[in-house]
Amino acid sequence: MWAVLLDPRLDITFPPHRTHLPVDHEAIRPLWHCRSGCGIWPCPSERMRLRAAYDDDPVGLSVYMAGCLFGATGDLRRLDRCGMPRPDALFTRFVGWTRRDHRLR
Repeated sequence: MWAVLLDPRLDITFPPHRTHLPVDHEAIRPLWHCRSGCGIWPCPSERMRLRAAYDDDPVGLSVYMAGCLFGATGDLRRLDRCGMPRPDALFTRFVGWTRRDHRLR
């Protein structure tokens, strides 16, 4: 059926046929930083990896990243309510880049 994503604490599932790609840039929760030290997650390398993994399913990528956004919102809110990124910045970070016409940076 479905396999648990890279981090077992993440309540989001990742289709098993998409788990073969390297995961050097997975998220460190609850901070949502890149494990490779690239800064905030998803970093550009992880965005490219996810785009490749979901090449045939762009809607699936958006749904997956919306689930990550939900998890990150809860984690970041618990860590620091006052220093939490604005909702529009979080949306852009997690979901906004998934559109096919959006260029990766």
